[in-house]
Amino acid sequence: MARKCVVTGKGTIAGNNVSHSHLKTRRTWKINLIKKRIFLEDENRWVTVRISTRALRTLKKKGIKAAIKDNAGSLQALAPKKYAGIQKKAVQA
Repeated sequence: MARKCVVTGKGTIAGNNVSHSHLKTRRTWKINLIKKRIFLEDENRWVTVRISTRALRTLKKKGIKAAIKDNAGSLQALAPKKYAGIQKKAVQA
């Protein structure tokens, strides 16, 4: 699973550590992700998402729909219905 926020799309970035003598070595900055359960009122269900703490603050301020709309995302990408249209096979005795 990629280390990426589902709302904003932010992920790990790379750059250089620069020492006092200006020697450069590669390094990465990882995003601060948490797992959070969010209630979708339209669909009347809970979804678990990996979201950055910055995006979580935005969700609390604006709401889920406005936050996703501002970041050009879709609600289906955030919380797909895993088992929509899948029916269990009948057990043969």
